[in-house]
Amino acid sequence: MPDLVADPRSAEAPHTNPVLRSAMVRFTIWSLVTLLVLTAGAVLVANKIAERQALAEARSQAAAIASKLAAPRVNQEVRAGNEKAAHDLETVMDTRMADGSVRHVKLWDEQGRVIWSDEDALIGRRFPIEEDVTELFDTREATAELSDLSKEENEFERAEGELLEVYAGAFDADGEPLVFEAYVSTKQMKTAAAAIIVDLLPLVLGALALFMLAVLPLAVSLARRVERAQLDRSKMMRHALLASDLERRRIAQDLHDGVIQDLAGLGYVLPTARRELHSEGNLDLARATLDRATGMLQQDVVRLRSMLTDLYPPDLQGQGLVTAVGDLVQTITSDAGLDATVRIDPALDVPVDAGRLAYRVVREGLRNVVKHAGASSVVVEVSRDHDEVLVRVADDGKGPAAAQDAVRRGHLGLRLLKDTLSDFGGQLDLEPGTRQGTSLMARFPAALVPA
Repeated sequence: MPDLVADPRSAEAPHTNPVLRSAMVRFTIWSLVTLLVLTAGAVLVANKIAERQALAEARSQAAAIASKLAAPRVNQEVRAGNEKAAHDLETVMDTRMADGSVRHVKLWDEQGRVIWSDEDALIGRRFPIEEDVTELFDTREATAELSDLSKEENEFERAEGELLEVYAGAFDADGEPLVFEAYVSTKQMKTAAAAIIVDLLPLVLGALALFMLAVLPLAVSLARRVERAQLDRSKMMRHALLASDLERRRIAQDLHDGVIQDLAGLGYVLPTARRELHSEGNLDLARATLDRATGMLQQDVVRLRSMLTDLYPPDLQGQGLVTAVGDLVQTITSDAGLDATVRIDPALDVPVDAGRLAYRVVREGLRNVVKHAGASSVVVEVSRDHDEVLVRVADDGKGPAAAQDAVRRGHLGLRLLKDTLSDFGGQLDLEPGTRQGTSLMARFPAALVPA
């Protein structure tokens, strides 16, 4: 059964950068999402800043109007509802409200009665006063907030839409406390928010753009690393699958050509011996047949044990590597009638993964010698040169031309081995021997990491 299958490189798909493309798409999408979130955040921050500024200005404005314009024009007659006495207050407040910034005004006493309002229907009416407004009596402090206009007193303001509701404590002409309430348009606040957005947004977007430009090379580099790692993993998986397939083929071939043939032969030989096992039979022939069958069985047991050891050596570290390589060389070369020399320092120390790869190099090298070299002897050497492991399989056969021709004609074992060594940053070379024949030389890092 030939051990030839398709070239593993032919199984590789065209390089289309799927990981890099996918990473760039995700980077772009998340960048756009981040851009939208930051834009929304900038708008929200701008609105909050504008609102805070507008409320501060409204408090200051209300306090000034209350203490300088409205409160000095309130006395006992105005409190009593005398329209003539309130004329001066009405004239001043109408003039102040003419620009439209202050939409409505109310003056409150401590009992929750409206002393005066720009809406005549509210003058003299009583409404519940909230606790924070009550606290402003006997002070000159002010508070401001966005009004929800849901209270009963707001029946004339609801048509205005969103307004700033401002309260300021003050003292009238008689020294009596009152609270000045004004409803201020939010137009100025919105204009300020738009101005802040215009100033803030380019800064935010510019910072984001600079950040994206800064991290883009890193994102591309990481994506390429991930892609290379996946490609290396795929390549190593293909090598592993092809190597597994090659081993199955070799096992099938070894079983077919060896153990199965012998067992089939025993199926014919043993009945012959059985027929002679009687008093008039040829006992010498029976004994010779049984001795031959016993030898075949013993040889097959050795082959099967050797096959198991070849597939999974028990220990490939330290002295275990020396023993495993020695047994491997003995098994392969004795069946082929080769003189073998093994040179491995008993103190050699390599990691177990490097030991497995060294074992595989020796195995493929010896099989190549047996099949293609036409050699009579072989030398196997395993050593370590600092951080590298060196493996050499040298024969006295036909020379490197024959070995190279075997590779060109599809010796999958050596091709897979060469690709595997390359994946780990190593190399495999076929060179002329020191006198004649071929020297297969492998060099790879002791710490196996995909290159």
